[in-house]
Amino acid sequence: MLAYRRIGPDVELVIEQTVVERTCPTCGVAGQIKERPTVRYVDLPVYGQPMRLAWRKHRLICRRPDCAGASWTSADHRIAAKNCLLTTRCAKWATLQVGTGRAVSDVAGELSCDWHTVNDAVMTYGAALLAADRRRLNATTAIGLDETSFVKLAGRRGRSYATTVADVANHQIIEILPTRSYV
Repeated sequence: MLAYRRIGPDVELVIEQTVVERTCPTCGVAGQIKERPTVRYVDLPVYGQPMRLAWRKHRLICRRPDCAGASWTSADHRIAAKNCLLTTRCAKWATLQVGTGRAVSDVAGELSCDWHTVNDAVMTYGAALLAADRRRLNATTAIGLDETSFVKLAGRRGRSYATTVADVANHQIIEILPTRSYV
């Protein structure tokens, strides 16, 4: 930990990982640190206060001038998943909350962050959970389809549709398709 800051009601921890030998993913030669960009993540609240984690990442460069890899940024899934602005533990918690019925907007409000930040994390972690859960489709005895018109498209003829595929017997959504053309 490098620093602890209070910014209004928010608490921010600044961290940087110790440098370990990082090798170029393209050629395998040891890289050197080029930059240390700071990426801010939403974390679980601490004593009811919004929490942020500022991670000083390492952008590395390959020492071989002829390497096609050029540069890369260090990553650690224990801190945060790629392209996710919630910490790993916060993303898992948010996915659990939404999975048990809470609205994404409610969870985002509790974390003091944007709806899209929470929804992106829930989609990332939720997709992995659904892919791993092989039991959820084994007992399906009846499948239902529901075509829904969401919105009339501005400036175009027609509407935007989605098709929901559901397990009728178990009252469970199996898939939502972004158009009615898939069926």
